[in-house]
Amino acid sequence: MKLRGSARIAVAPLGALLAAMAGPGCAHSKPAEAVAAGPSEPVEDPIHGLQFELPAVEGGWTTTDEGTRLAKDVRVEVGSFPLAKPGTVTDCRDTARARLQALQRAAEEQDAREQKTASARDADAGAGQESGQSLGHNTSAGERETHAAEAMELPRDQSTSDEPSPSWSFTRGAERMAVRSRWAFFVRGADCLLIEVTGPLGSPAAEAVFRHAERTAHTVPLPAERQREIDVLAGMGFLQQRDPASAFERFDALARREPSFALAHYGALMSAFELGRAAYPRGLPHGAQALASEHDLTPDQRQLALSAMGVMELTLDQVKEAAQTLAELVVRAPELAEGQYNYACALARLGDAASAVDHLRGAFALDATLAVHAREDTDLISLHGRPEFEALLKSQGK
Repeated sequence: MKLRGSARIAVAPLGALLAAMAGPGCAHSKPAEAVAAGPSEPVEDPIHGLQFELPAVEGGWTTTDEGTRLAKDVRVEVGSFPLAKPGTVTDCRDTARARLQALQRAAEEQDAREQKTASARDADAGAGQESGQSLGHNTSAGERETHAAEAMELPRDQSTSDEPSPSWSFTRGAERMAVRSRWAFFVRGADCLLIEVTGPLGSPAAEAVFRHAERTAHTVPLPAERQREIDVLAGMGFLQQRDPASAFERFDALARREPSFALAHYGALMSAFELGRAAYPRGLPHGAQALASEHDLTPDQRQLALSAMGVMELTLDQVKEAAQTLAELVVRAPELAEGQYNYACALARLGDAASAVDHLRGAFALDATLAVHAREDTDLISLHGRPEFEALLKSQGK
């Protein structure tokens, strides 16, 4: 039995689509007026690699530290989110809408669960009051108002257009303070870019700003360092979302583009490890590349890579290679019980019974629960009947 352990690549949060979807709406004052006459204002967003123009507006545009453009009731933001592999602008819009639908389903399911719980509490409270007891579990008016407010933030009244490029609009907020969000999509390789223009429902200024920005927008290439950063964050984000197939696509593409970049190979290895046996042959070459340098991975990353590779090699019956990999892991992390156990499995399959029992003894000393697996583990079948192995299991009560 090859113990997989918990070898998961470290992840970092992304500035993602759903965060923008759930972000605050624009301020509400008097209705916005139409755009003013005058020259357009060029916008260059080097973070996302998008350029467009904003029409002249009364009072001019102001820019926040985060890059948001504001003009009276109109708010303009730029965002991005990743695809697994290069796609089309329509793919971007479809992905955004699919994420919205998943968000809505989750919200509806949560609301249904809470309503069911509230009904049960109400029934219990009624029974308690009849018997002179007060359970104190009724849903408060404040809780009901919070749920209602959250429901109003979910997009509604959605519409799409394909001219001049795929776009998507929806409404959020209470009826008397509703805002309309308009999203225009663009694509550069496997990265979806978007311009979001938000304003009060029915605002002619917001609509005019959106149409002008959409018509004038175009993507620009990013510096290699920035694109590398985006690819790494995209792969990590997919792993965080438990989508290792998409993570592997992003890391694999980055590794092919930059074959000396160890972190890309490491990400591809760990993605293949999460995918399971069918992906191991594609992941192992990346692992070898990731481990080729002593200094390009952190000690923790190297330990995770060695652990994953050892399991993958054992699974694919590459026993000699697994023994070499796990030997390095045991030297680097002698306190890792799973490393000791898996190394014992490799040694047993190579016929080194004495060393295998020694490492099993070390594994059990670190984690006694591993002894539960040893009796039925087919990797250790060559040890069955050996006095030292039987004595070790007996000492563990197995």
